[in-house]
Amino acid sequence: MTTAKIIRHRHKYHHYMNDDLKDVREETFFKIVFSDPKDFDLFNQWCIENKGEYDYDKEQSCQRGSLPKIKIFKDEICWCDIMTYYLIHVAGFSFHSVIEPYKGEVYVR
Repeated sequence: MTTAKIIRHRHKYHHYMNDDLKDVREETFFKIVFSDPKDFDLFNQWCIENKGEYDYDKEQSCQRGSLPKIKIFKDEICWCDIMTYYLIHVAGFSFHSVIEPYKGEVYVR
């Protein structure tokens, strides 16, 4: 059995002015992890073929690349949409379980 995981990383940014909290902003980034390294290579190649680049910055736990251009996705799109689409509709994985507390999903093939 081959597995793939989509893992969420949330970063909170606090903006203070004179020790007074003015703003809290949260950003969510997504990492994809495959049990078979060949599957990761295929995912990267698929991104390139669709005019995107998956470039995950391990130091900062965030994406630096660009989203692939997929016709079915219009305006609202993020890496979790792209990764889920790829796993289910391109690579032949199926949903297995959720990583609690809502830190991602596990897919199997």
